[in-house]
Amino acid sequence: MSEDVKLFLENLGDKLRKRNYKPRSFSDISNFPIAKGQALYVLDFRENAVTFQSGIIDLLGYEPDEFTVDFLTNNYHPEDYDMVRRLLIATLTYASENDVSHQLGYFVTYRIKHKNGHYIKVMRQSNVFDKDEMGQIISNTALLTDISFLDASNKVQWRFDAPGLDQQKFKEYVSKAYSGFFTERESEIISELKKGRSSIEISNSLGISKHTVDTHRRKILQKSNCKNLIELLNFCAHNGM
Repeated sequence: MSEDVKLFLENLGDKLRKRNYKPRSFSDISNFPIAKGQALYVLDFRENAVTFQSGIIDLLGYEPDEFTVDFLTNNYHPEDYDMVRRLLIATLTYASENDVSHQLGYFVTYRIKHKNGHYIKVMRQSNVFDKDEMGQIISNTALLTDISFLDASNKVQWRFDAPGLDQQKFKEYVSKAYSGFFTERESEIISELKKGRSSIEISNSLGISKHTVDTHRRKILQKSNCKNLIELLNFCAHNGM
């Protein structure tokens, strides 16, 4: 687990342990129908622990004592890790500071490591399980679904929705979490690209060579897992950058 994620979860746990809440019984989800290629777990942010799990062995090959918070934050595909890390921080910060008592749903796709060493593409659907008296998150359920047969791409995609959710407010949390994702120079080049300028025009505007601009453009696409300019601009808009 990277130090920033570890520190974030520890600080979140310290904050949540000061709150009053009435724990739900796992009997509410113990009979949840798990299909082949799915697994369900509960992540308690007060205790920083997986407190319930079902189907993990069949989906990922790990025994219950192996499927921990450390596992969850250390076994993303290296190319997906930074994006998933930033989204994790954004969504949990939002859910711990705002009323999420309505039927909130958070969906994110990424690659996770199977015990056999291979990565599989999953969609994680997260919902609030326990919440405090203010309607803010204490724990959540997460339903993992293997979507490898539908999507073998290297893209991390997400959607966060609920009736009445202030999307703009949430986007501000995402934008803050993505601060520093691109370097200052990369951000300048993206800004120029958004204006429809070519590499030559950007090189003249920024006082750098066209070769340097093209190198930055390749790195920007690689970092964002985008194939072209349209995907890049959509990626930036979606993540509030």
